[in-house]
Amino acid sequence: MTINNYSLVSLCFFALALLVKSVPAVDIEALRIFNSLLFNEVFFSYYTELGNGLVCLALIIPALSYISHKTSLNDVKVQTLVMVGLIIGVIVKALKELASFSIRPGYYQFDDINYLEPIFSFNSFPSGHAATIIGICFVWVSQAFKEVKIKHSALIISFVLFFALSVSLSRIVVAAHWLSDILGSIAIAFLIMNIIEIKNLKTVLYTSNASKYLSFFLIGVAWFYIISQGTIY
Repeated sequence: MTINNYSLVSLCFFALALLVKSVPAVDIEALRIFNSLLFNEVFFSYYTELGNGLVCLALIIPALSYISHKTSLNDVKVQTLVMVGLIIGVIVKALKELASFSIRPGYYQFDDINYLEPIFSFNSFPSGHAATIIGICFVWVSQAFKEVKIKHSALIISFVLFFALSVSLSRIVVAAHWLSDILGSIAIAFLIMNIIEIKNLKTVLYTSNASKYLSFFLIGVAWFYIISQGTIY
């Protein structure tokens, strides 16, 4: 893996995330500002979960792959996005363990903050929801629009990225994460753009039958869990 623009941007976002994390007043003020946008708890309880790994497996990934397959865009395979999601999950898990000292807003129970259930207290950095949705959308855009010229492509790309960013920022709106957590997640998304260029991973991401079957199996498991449990938790 070489150092390129994606790596540099990722490092910048990691540095910014740690800088903001080191100044709690900034995180707290950002939390209050974003939380004031909580205009409808029911809407945000669903919208924020569009970044949940299970929801991405069951809905977001199949939808994005289907759109690219049925249009004049490059065909982005399900297995590519699922494998990207798994890689993001491993990175997020590792960072959460390393940054186990990072406490979520729910731990403090601020009187002027509206919290949405479920309320978690620990393992704040980074946000798994944010890293997953942004990373998957980044990869999809980069693959689907590579060397493709279609009408309104800039508008479509902007919409997809705005969607991913808004879902990520909704994690602050519902008081599940700090701004610094989201910045760290954006750093992971840019890092993923570099990781997918690793030569030894390309077979797994694009052509491996094992990856393909595993991906569809995981999507099936995600749907089975959601339907049988009636929840994503």
